[in-house]
Amino acid sequence: MPNVKILVELCNKLDLNTDMLILHDYYKISSIEKFSEECERLCKNHEYQKLETFLNSTEVLNSVETEWELQAYYYYLACANFHLDSDLTGSYRNFKLSLAEKENNTLARLSFACLGLISSLKKQKKQTFEYFLNAFKNIESIPYEPNLNILFYLEAYSYLNLGMLETAFLVLESAIDFISNNDSHFMLGNIYFLATKVAERAEQLNIVRDNEQKSSIFEELFNEKIYKNI
Repeated sequence: MPNVKILVELCNKLDLNTDMLILHDYYKISSIEKFSEECERLCKNHEYQKLETFLNSTEVLNSVETEWELQAYYYYLACANFHLDSDLTGSYRNFKLSLAEKENNTLARLSFACLGLISSLKKQKKQTFEYFLNAFKNIESIPYEPNLNILFYLEAYSYLNLGMLETAFLVLESAIDFISNNDSHFMLGNIYFLATKVAERAEQLNIVRDNEQKSSIFEELFNEKIYKNI
């Protein structure tokens, strides 16, 4: 059984759809590798203004050809918009565009989850629920990949925004089970850190200390970046 990198390269050579495979590092926005790599670099470094400018360039736009590349393109553009636009209108629009007809793959689920997060920031409880229902719908029908772990984080964060602390706790518990059952550790540090924030809001100081310790352990062991600006 080849490793993921070789498997994806084989599929690309054979012109097979890699959409359902594990693409842990990034989603391609173009067949021109340097464009996809630059997109990922800017996103990882949180250079969102440069990312938005890069994605709106004519050269990059003309290189986006397939429906999967278009889906990834709008996803990354929406991520840039999210951090740059105070009213979140552009981000909401582009996450919707990234959905297209790809509503059962991981990237579409991430877009649904991000739409749920935006809805929670606008205190739209009903819309938040509906988007996360779509994000998790039939999740067992697709192969596991680490990016699915992010869905739980975004859902719990959204319920924290809505002040639904008990629900947020339940989601975080489900996240830990899901990640552990899939022999993964990706996002666990962030999951535990978010749990500390929920516990702080609920004034459960014993849980705060326990989760802070666990978050630090995963941060140190796996060099996971912890997003502390919550």
